[in-house]
Amino acid sequence: MMASSSCAKKNNRKSAIRERTCLTNYMGFLNHMRKQGSLCDVTLVVQGKRLAAHRAVLAAASHVFRLMFTTRMKESVSPEVELRSVEPEILELLLEYIYTSQITVDSTNAESLLNVANQYQIEPVKMMCAKFIFGQIDATNCLGISVLSDRMNCPELKAAAEEFSYLHFTDVCRLDEFLNLDIAQLAQLLHQDKLTVYCETQVYDAAVRWLKYNIPSRQQHIVDVLRCIRLPLVPKTFLLETVKTEPLFQDNPHCLQMITRAMWDLGELSQPRRKKYDNCIGLFNGNRCYYFDPKDYSWMSINCKLSKCQNTTAVLWNRVGSILGGSHSFHIKHTDFYNILRNRCSRPGPPTPRENMSACVFEGKIFTSGGSEAGGSAVDLFESYDTMTESWQVNTSMLVSRCSHASVEANGLIYVCGGLTGNSVSGRLLRNCEVYDPSTQQWVSCGPLKVMTQFPAFACSVNVASILHK
Repeated sequence: MMASSSCAKKNNRKSAIRERTCLTNYMGFLNHMRKQGSLCDVTLVVQGKRLAAHRAVLAAASHVFRLMFTTRMKESVSPEVELRSVEPEILELLLEYIYTSQITVDSTNAESLLNVANQYQIEPVKMMCAKFIFGQIDATNCLGISVLSDRMNCPELKAAAEEFSYLHFTDVCRLDEFLNLDIAQLAQLLHQDKLTVYCETQVYDAAVRWLKYNIPSRQQHIVDVLRCIRLPLVPKTFLLETVKTEPLFQDNPHCLQMITRAMWDLGELSQPRRKKYDNCIGLFNGNRCYYFDPKDYSWMSINCKLSKCQNTTAVLWNRVGSILGGSHSFHIKHTDFYNILRNRCSRPGPPTPRENMSACVFEGKIFTSGGSEAGGSAVDLFESYDTMTESWQVNTSMLVSRCSHASVEANGLIYVCGGLTGNSVSGRLLRNCEVYDPSTQQWVSCGPLKVMTQFPAFACSVNVASILHK
């Protein structure tokens, strides 16, 4: 029975292959007839060039051609049909695809093919062009691709181009494509919460650069452009010394009113932009420490003597590496900080002495969770270190004591998963996870792990978005 079933499946596959081969042969023969002008019943005229074709084949591939040839339009009976807004080379490529299902999309024809495929509703070609252009998105063309995809009704391509422009705004705003935006496009971009910047002053600088690119024609938009800037988020000294003294705004009462309100905190509360960090990946192993920079895909060694210890936790934030806790012959009572940009170490601790804890970063703070104390018992301790004030704070304790676990920040929440309860020798593996909301300072349980596991004590933080959009 099994042998006969296997034979039947093989025969079905052979039959399907034969059918596909026959269909390919038929279409190849029709394409040959098209090129020879044999049995063709319509001639497409493009910029004086004539291309013979079969109405039935065109109608099967394109809804526009189907309406053209099956209704009372004059094209349905005319021996010649003139097509406007199409290049002869592009039409030839489309005809080749219609007859053979084969086409080559590259940087020289992708936009033109997309335009014509959209015009004649040839969806497979439109999708191939959109996919190719998606892979070409960079800082120099993302704004233009967003406009193009909107015109061509390609929502996924538009979303990808827009997200790229938000994520790489500090690069995009320096280029000519940004300076050539019209006021509606500029306002739409500058109003976005997702603009990824170090601070709001970068959005201000970009807006002023756009205004000054063509002052005579853009002076009428000064107030509208300044409204795009979230002035309450701009440092007061910058408002006083730079914004208020900008010649573009000095003689405009509406602009001065907005600046004054922001200086005195009289404006509405402003939503912060998405924060930009220059993050990298760190590898810490005793005194042998390295970091990986995703920008140029390079490894660099850290030439700084760090404490020899084991069972530590490591995080990286804004190119400052932190080695927290651990043990040697005793529990470490300090934290090593290494500034990659300055090649300098410091020890701003101490946190509560312990080992096998986990750490992650969020908005300039390092959050440490759990770990085990000098008796070996897991703890529910949850602390944070503010890298700006260089101070530690004890936060709301976790719901479950754990050590040798993992933690990560995602979308403004801190997730703690797995690990051990008890100690590293006699502890019980944990399946549960919990999540901390920094805005409410509360923990809640979330879904359990599918597999119970003990996570490494070493962990590091990385701006995932900077890698995914490379």
